[in-house]
Amino acid sequence: MDASYDPSITAGELAERFSATVMGDPSTRIDRFASLASARQGCASFLSSPRYREQLRATQASVVVVSDAAAARQMGLSCTLIETHDPYLFFAKAAGWLNRRNRQALVPHTVVHPSAILGPGVTLGVRVSIGPGVVVGSGAIIDEDTDVDAGCILGEGVSIGAGSHLHPRVTIAPGCRIGARALIHSGAVIGSDGFGFAPQSDRSWLKIPQVGGVLIGDDVEIGANTTIDRGTLDATVIEHGVKLDNQIQIAHNVVIGRHTAIAGCVGIAGSARIGAFCQIGGAAGILGHLEIAEGTIIGPMSLVMSSILEPGKYVGVYPLQHQADWEKSAAMVRRLPEFRRQVNQELRDRPSHGKKEG
Repeated sequence: MDASYDPSITAGELAERFSATVMGDPSTRIDRFASLASARQGCASFLSSPRYREQLRATQASVVVVSDAAAARQMGLSCTLIETHDPYLFFAKAAGWLNRRNRQALVPHTVVHPSAILGPGVTLGVRVSIGPGVVVGSGAIIDEDTDVDAGCILGEGVSIGAGSHLHPRVTIAPGCRIGARALIHSGAVIGSDGFGFAPQSDRSWLKIPQVGGVLIGDDVEIGANTTIDRGTLDATVIEHGVKLDNQIQIAHNVVIGRHTAIAGCVGIAGSARIGAFCQIGGAAGILGHLEIAEGTIIGPMSLVMSSILEPGKYVGVYPLQHQADWEKSAAMVRRLPEFRRQVNQELRDRPSHGKKEG
């Protein structure tokens, strides 16, 4: 890195870049974001919830992002303020931009660790960083400003878009394509064989070759130890902006629509099609060859056994229903012992008919 590089930026420059306004000294410099409680001089922080107001009063941050600068001044806050309608969104944009800006300064040109192995015909963009023990197969393309950390393995013909970051020990099988600004965490495996077998007459299984690929769009995040299987013939597709948590299993030929978010330990069986803007809670299970409508929300631990064609919030396993219907069913189930006692009591209290007095 250039010894003259200054990682800090003024509050005025930051506010102008992300369309906010400054109250106080616009020349105040910051070089990173921190929480209200831990921020020190040279840090920026933000207030996104009223429950952190006491931390706001005591913060030592040089710059604080707020939604109401006048109210913050009335609380006694004297530091430089940046006012914006959504401080949390401002923080997300500004912190990400600062990280990318500083990363370019830290890696001003392409660097390949001596222990890395690159096959013939590999193409590396500018400011690419290849870490220790990385193996890159022939014909792979790694675009600019991408970090490939220690121990990653990229197969032949893999393509990685600009601004991506592969954490240690990521494996990407041959022929898979990853879009720009991907963030892939340690232990993820992309392009492993799908679970495809044909039953034979002797009740054994014959493996079906998995020759499709995996296509991943831009701005996708993939959590640690998540696996995405390659398609049988066509590709498994993860569209732009999808966010995947840790330890998710995505089977062959699944299609996940743009900006869908999936929490940890979800299992999605083969050829399921999940629409855009869906939210799927942790440990949910989705059977294969079904469709889930755009904008659907599926609660944690739910089991989806049939297609969902109408968006809504669905929960439960006995069976999956609209949440309002499931809550009614759950209330009835909880009261079943009471109902049973009432019915038995009514049967005992009912007078007998057709019996002669002895």
